[in-house]
Amino acid sequence: METHPPIHSAQEADFNINELFFSITRHDSSIVSGNEVFVRISGYSKEELIGHYHNIIRHPDMPKSLFKTFWDYLKSDKAVVAYVKNKTKDGKYYWVLAAVFPLKERYVSLRIKPTSSLFAVARELYFKTLMCESREGIEAAEIFLSASLNDLGYPSYDAFMSDALLQELRSRQNLMMETLHKHQKFIVETQLDEMLERAYDHANNLKKIYGIWFEKIPLFSDINTMLNDKGQLLRELARDMIFLSLNASVSSYKVANGGETFGVLAQDIRLNVKENDTLVDELHTISTDLSKSLNNIIFSASAIHLQIEMICYFIEEILLRKVNDTIDTGNNIDLLATLVDEYVCKIDKAHKILASQISDAIKNLNRIERQVMYLGYVQIYGIIEAAASLDPSVDFEGIFTQLKILIKKTSEEVESIQKRMENFASENQALLQKSAETALVLKTFKREVIEISDLERCV
Repeated sequence: METHPPIHSAQEADFNINELFFSITRHDSSIVSGNEVFVRISGYSKEELIGHYHNIIRHPDMPKSLFKTFWDYLKSDKAVVAYVKNKTKDGKYYWVLAAVFPLKERYVSLRIKPTSSLFAVARELYFKTLMCESREGIEAAEIFLSASLNDLGYPSYDAFMSDALLQELRSRQNLMMETLHKHQKFIVETQLDEMLERAYDHANNLKKIYGIWFEKIPLFSDINTMLNDKGQLLRELARDMIFLSLNASVSSYKVANGGETFGVLAQDIRLNVKENDTLVDELHTISTDLSKSLNNIIFSASAIHLQIEMICYFIEEILLRKVNDTIDTGNNIDLLATLVDEYVCKIDKAHKILASQISDAIKNLNRIERQVMYLGYVQIYGIIEAAASLDPSVDFEGIFTQLKILIKKTSEEVESIQKRMENFASENQALLQKSAETALVLKTFKREVIEISDLERCV
């Protein structure tokens, strides 16, 4: 097919907030299929799109360095999310948030209209990246993009794309609150229509079920933030106690009478504070792994939310007769349903790993609690000895008073984390149980999708 590059227009193409679209490509990016919204917005006919590479709609305003990151993820068999500016056949532009998922021999790309406050930040960042790319090349632009994301508070592109997906889905949900749950009146004329309507009802049921995970994302985020903040505070307190124990050791050598007793106490404090520091470091390691699991759940919950909504929207297109008869209905729904099933498995696996990590964290916190309690006994004995000391040259009472303050703060923080983690363990277990209970709904839906594919092949 011969194509001619259009003159790029400043006019934005018609893409509404309530619309969703998808495209399915081979690994070489050649287009296999897509829904009616994808075809309409592109301005091309379906025949012009199928078999052509996806770059037919690439806009020149997009940094090549961003696409390099995009393809690095896909070639590593990882899902990727990005803001993308596309062009239509007649040169108009439209922005999307694209979530692309590797699945078997295909890439499934789901797109929504971006509306969050992060979108404006991304547009400005893309412009600056494009300028850097034009001056210094793709490699320098990649470094610039990564550094810019760090400056925005994102330690990696993973963190940025997960937050972008979540923010855009929430923004869309808020803007469409009145229409998202509106009951549709479908045109049901054939056996295939009846089967599609049943599948639609089950898909909506799945959307409600897994909507629970989407609504729980603030909880996952809060736990993640709490572990990072409290963990950092515990590490600072542990380091302060180490410094104090060293101060006590040095001071014990300055005491003429009774220095041996203070020396033993200082050594005891130093050994136990070191053990406490080791336990806090272990908690940091556990928390880091736990944070990865939480981030996996947050991303998977967002992905499932979008995937199921795409299925519902696609079936609506068909039953409201908004599609042409060349759409490969059964295979497309089957591929989308398989994608949902894959991410449901991912989220279940992450929850099971999380349950083990929560248990390890609670055990570790209990050990820190016992260690701090023992330090408290040493501190009390030290205060008694300091009060009996007749040597005014060393302020042992001040040292042990400072230790008491540090022990009290550590104990309070540990107790706070323990309570949050125990409550979270119950929440996590409830979600695991809920997922097991809803497995039948997903299984029924998948069976209906297979029946739709079989019937379509027979027609």
